[in-house]
Amino acid sequence: MRISAVEPILFDAGLGRIWCLVRVDTVEGVRGYGEATTTEPYSVATLIRRLGAWLVGEDAGRVQDLWQRMHGRYHNVRGGNVLLPAISGIEHALWDIKGKAAGLPVYEMLGGAVRDRVPVYCNHMFFSVGGDPFFPQGDAADAPARYRDRALEAVSRGFGALKLAPFGSIRDSIDASGIRHLEAVVGAVRDAVGPDVEIAIDTHGRFQMPAAIRVAQALEQFRPWFVEELAPPENLEVMRRLRERVRVPLASGERAYGKWAFHTLLSSGAVEIVQVDVAHCGGILEARLIAGMAECHSVQLAPHAWYGPVAMAASLQLDATIPNLLVQEVPVPYLMPAAQNELVGDPFPVTDRHVSIPSGPGLGLTIDEDVLMYYRIDG
Repeated sequence: MRISAVEPILFDAGLGRIWCLVRVDTVEGVRGYGEATTTEPYSVATLIRRLGAWLVGEDAGRVQDLWQRMHGRYHNVRGGNVLLPAISGIEHALWDIKGKAAGLPVYEMLGGAVRDRVPVYCNHMFFSVGGDPFFPQGDAADAPARYRDRALEAVSRGFGALKLAPFGSIRDSIDASGIRHLEAVVGAVRDAVGPDVEIAIDTHGRFQMPAAIRVAQALEQFRPWFVEELAPPENLEVMRRLRERVRVPLASGERAYGKWAFHTLLSSGAVEIVQVDVAHCGGILEARLIAGMAECHSVQLAPHAWYGPVAMAASLQLDATIPNLLVQEVPVPYLMPAAQNELVGDPFPVTDRHVSIPSGPGLGLTIDEDVLMYYRIDG
């Protein structure tokens, strides 16, 4: 099948979110979708257009060959947070085409499934706990009660794990009152959900080492599943030294791009859990290669996914194939923009702490083209 068009589509999902979707068409009429959403979708969309113009006429089935050629096309800007997301979105769409043409889900072309459903955790960072409901300060006096109530809601909707980021405007250092607030919030959630619900904490790399150690020590009593980006992920030596000083599992990787970056992260011994993002790291197959490296280091994967449904579908295809999966992140599904349900329906219902892996051909999603065009924006 020959590629006839590659097009980025910026989709206004509402609530301040813009998804960068990728549509690839073939001469034979098979269409595939991918996703390359980042916090700077416009730059990624520009690069997708440039790559797309070069891809026209190429064989859509040669996924790995095209990946290598796209990655090597720009000698001085290989890797990074623009090129690899652009490649990721195109790669998803190529797999989607390949699967649709074969009548198979992507995971069947990657060796088959090792599981039929995926354990998930609810990313409840953006609670309505002060100010803007999706980007709260998080340091309001009633924050513990609000976090508790949201956590109970998540459990009532089938989740057995959730993630919090209860730091509000605290950054770099943390004083005694900040520690008390952290303990109050996490303690309220732990008391409410009981010992069998997992709780992860995300610090977004906001702390310098003294504060990071203090935060980890305060969290030990609550048995966190993992602490994410306890220190800025750019400095692996700091992360490795923290690994030696704290007694909670550490996670990182959503801001790592490509197998080379993950090789360095894994070799450092700084984390027990890597959070590969299939919309950022280079795509589904690149993430599968990273998972293999992680397995050699006895490290598990908790794939990052805080964007749109196409990226989630791609991540679930990955999850189906890897033996060292810990859990899959999902955004708060009942707080997602209404535009998502209009675009794809409700493709990832949570049942008994799990999401079923889409078994339809390709990524297993059906995109409503009319909705896609209705919410499309220029850029």
